[in-house]
Amino acid sequence: MLQERRSKVIFEGFLINEKMKVILFLTSIILAIMPGRTELLQDEFYIDEIYAKVELESGTLDEDGDDISFVFQPTSLKTGEYNIKIADGPGDLYEVIGTDYFLSFRSNYGYAGYGDEGILIITANSYSRKFIKLED
Repeated sequence: MLQERRSKVIFEGFLINEKMKVILFLTSIILAIMPGRTELLQDEFYIDEIYAKVELESGTLDEDGDDISFVFQPTSLKTGEYNIKIADGPGDLYEVIGTDYFLSFRSNYGYAGYGDEGILIITANSYSRKFIKLED
């Protein structure tokens, strides 16, 4: 009787160990996959608006009577994917280097400094336009 009870406990312990191994294995797979997925989500930034920098004639004044040389006008781009580099621009704007285009993002992009490379994806649906930052 004692021998039978002991083998049952050992057997149940074995089942618990096997279940724990399966749980740990599945957890490790999930944790291994999640950091990569999280990085992808962190590196995608949805575009709020695209602006074109429009140069103004010399002597143009703003509403306060101050001399201004350009304005930012909302614009659109052709549908497609563009390899671009962005840098910090004035205010909350980011300059598309080598162009007269500037981007604003729906969420905080952060510091771009002198340039972050990425892919600008322009779709027919303006809500799904995004910039995917490439790793350095």
